[in-house]
Amino acid sequence: MARANHPSDRTVAETAWLYYIKGFNQGEIAKKMNLSRPTVVTYLRLARERQIVGVKISGMHFRVNELADALCEKFGLESAFVVPEEINAAETVQQVCEAAAQFLPDFVAPGDTLGVSWGQTVSFVSERVPWWPIQNLVVRQLIGSLANPLLPTCESCTTEIARRLSAQCINLNAPAVCSEAGLAERLRAEPIIAEQLTHLKDCNKAIYSLSPCTEDTHVVQFNIATKTDIADYVAKGAVGIIAGRFIDAEGAPVLGDLDRRMIGADQEALRNMSGLLVVNGLNKHAATHAALRGGYVTHAVLDLALAEALVNDVPSA
Repeated sequence: MARANHPSDRTVAETAWLYYIKGFNQGEIAKKMNLSRPTVVTYLRLARERQIVGVKISGMHFRVNELADALCEKFGLESAFVVPEEINAAETVQQVCEAAAQFLPDFVAPGDTLGVSWGQTVSFVSERVPWWPIQNLVVRQLIGSLANPLLPTCESCTTEIARRLSAQCINLNAPAVCSEAGLAERLRAEPIIAEQLTHLKDCNKAIYSLSPCTEDTHVVQFNIATKTDIADYVAKGAVGIIAGRFIDAEGAPVLGDLDRRMIGADQEALRNMSGLLVVNGLNKHAATHAALRGGYVTHAVLDLALAEALVNDVPSA
């Protein structure tokens, strides 16, 4: 007992050397030094307390963690994950999506209903989600279907995430956007579609990215909106797009003709969900800031440059 309670620095240092430098596990150290496993654990703790072992967080990781804490404090987030920038923008995107994919099984819990949006970023995430069954998880499509099978649609993202988490997948059997408002209204009134839209309110969590209101935005690329539509919404104050819905700098809904033609979750529904936002790039700064201020986000995964820009913002009056 005396040895365990009052080990010499030499013994503690030898334990620390084997664990931290030689890579032995605790069981191997216990056998080699004729100690019990709990004693090895005690010696490793003493190594830190006696400053035989020093713990140092690298400058980059300290910076990343500091930014994450600052984002949570500023915007009232439950968690934020800041990903260091890689050698090029494409690699940074991949790492942001990888981080989000690894976090997703922790974001959802048994019995949750997860709403899934669409786009390249969400598609990248869906392809990287670990195979991790979540009991009684339901995954729902937040916006209707798109015509182009080559694009990362909402249904493909929803299906892949559900498959990897062994969840029940419920797709939204309607077009994302109709040619005219009357047709969309009639489709929304169809019993099957009406029921699916009603059950979107069951989504207590959601995963999505966002885009700025520019002519090359993904809603234009996906033929949901035209450049003229974008210009009309920008004239009304829109700065960002979430799941096909437009918001202003404060995160308030910006409504127009496109909303009357769309089938899917609206801004109010999105705000009622705990949102996991996956985003990167300084070009999305204004849109991200709006989503954070508007209450759409509870958890965020983003790149370092965007995180710094958001933390250093001076909020508008």
